[in-house]
Formats: sequence, structure tokens, C-alpha cells
Amino acid sequence: MSLSNPSHIDRRQFLVATGGTALASTLRPMPIASAIVPRLSTTALRTITYNILACRGFKLTDDNRAILSKARKQIPARIALELALYEPDIVTFQESPAKSVVADIANRMGMNHTYFRGGFPGAVISRFEITESTNKPLAPGTDPDDVKGLFTRHWGRAVLKTDDDDLVVYSVHMHPGQPDIREKEVTQMLAAMDADLTSNRSIILQGDLNHTPDGPEYQRWVEAGLRDAFAAKGTGDGFSIPSTEPRKKIDYVWAHGPLADRLTECSVLFEGDFRTNPQDPKSFALSDHIPVLAVFE
Repeated sequence: MSLSNPSHIDRRQFLVATGGTALASTLRPMPIASAIVPRLSTTALRTITYNILACRGFKLTDDNRAILSKARKQIPARIALELALYEPDIVTFQESPAKSVVADIANRMGMNHTYFRGGFPGAVISRFEITESTNKPLAPGTDPDDVKGLFTRHWGRAVLKTDDDDLVVYSVHMHPGQPDIREKEVTQMLAAMDADLTSNRSIILQGDLNHTPDGPEYQRWVEAGLRDAFAAKGTGDGFSIPSTEPRKKIDYVWAHGPLADRLTECSVLFEGDFRTNPQDPKSFALSDHIPVLAVFE
């Protein structure tokens, strides 16, 4: 999301302008020397949401242009290694690159994956078996006219067979510039989630929601019975963008059902390669967003 006004340049235009259309060639999966072996057992469930800016790296400047250009082929591998440090059971991506690159990241982490096509694709990566996957899930009987112009980024549903029970994971990247469109997206998303919500299933909804906690969209999630993991168990301001100097909270992990009662912590991972070094003009982060981690005992 741009941090400017609603007339900001579309991120697709940005990626095209910076060579994003060449992702299939510039971000070819690198040979896998050895996969990262996930934990075989755990007493906690750890989930991360991360807008990865199509593995472009951030922020391109005159000072770091040469080194970032060299590093871009390494960014999928770097993302896999950096995420693995936090031992996640589940990772969702927004603004994913090509499906083959997501598969490479998942393979490096020793995990399963599913891919949600869209204007800015999404993905779910997990050590758990993915038993169901639906791109753009909608409530039964939805009129196509009701969703026209919505979910231009991505919206997906996956069911994971966890160590305890099935877990429904919703991954989303909502519209950035127009609150009225986001309001309609929320309406359709809650309708699609209704069966899972009313049956009190364990649900995680996470992604780049492109709204702040003071927006009307936020309250609708609360009223639907979802719990903002950071508001409940986080410390600090929760700002998740940009990775140079965070000043907005727009990335969330929401939980519902029995899982929500097990929430123990949530943090924005403003550390490591997820952020830039202000003292190094050549530094860059893996994305303009910062991952959000939630832990459920």
C-alpha cells in the first residue's frame, strides 16, 4: 500500500515501472541445497502474515541500487531463511511473486503451500496438511454483481489438518485506496465466513487489510466475534509499514473460536532483515511491510 493519498500510483504500475513484469525470469527458483526441517511437534501454534512485495526488496535508492539489483535473485531464499528463525507453523503471503517462486520458498521451509491467484496473489504456507483450498470464497447464492470490482488483490480460504483439529485460515489483501470498496469487501467476506463463524470453528483471518484500527472496517471484525491478536496480546503501537520507519498498522492476525482463547502473544517483527538499517545507506529490507507473528499455546 502506498502511504500517500487515494490517488497514489497503483502497486502494479510500481512493479512494472521497477521491472516487476520480469519476475518470472529474475526470480527463478534457486536450487535447493537443503530444506529447512520444520518442528515435528510443538506446544504452540505460530502464525505469520507478511506482504512480501513480490520479492522485490525495499527501499530502492541511488545508494543501494547496485547491491539490491544483485540481491533480488536471493530474496526468496532470504525470506525463507528469515521466516524459519521464528519456527512458524503457518505463513500467509500478500503480493506474492510467481507460483513457482512461492513453491520454492515453501520447499526451502519444508512446508506445504497453496496459491491464491489475483491482481496481487496470495499464498498459505504451512507445516500442516492443506486439505481444502478455495480462491475467492463467496457465500452460497452470491450475485456476481455484488462482488464486481471487489477482491482485486486476493482473498482465499484454506483448511489445515493441525495436531489438534481442523483450522480454517483466511488470507486476504484488501483494497488500499477506497474505504467504500473495503466496506463492501468486509460484507462479502463475513458472509463467506458465516458458516465457519456460526459453528464456532477455530479460524485465523490474516493479511494486509489496508485499514487502520480507527477505521469502520475494524469494528465490523470485532462485532463478528474476531479477536485482533496484537490488540489483545501485543505491546507497542503495532505499526507494520513501512519497514524503513513504521507508522501505520494495516497488517493483522485475527482469531476466532477455541483457538482465540489460546492466544498468548503477538508481535510486529521489526528486526533482522525485515527492516532497514538507518545508519547504512546501502541497506534494504525484504519488503516494505513488516511481518506480524501471533502465538497460540
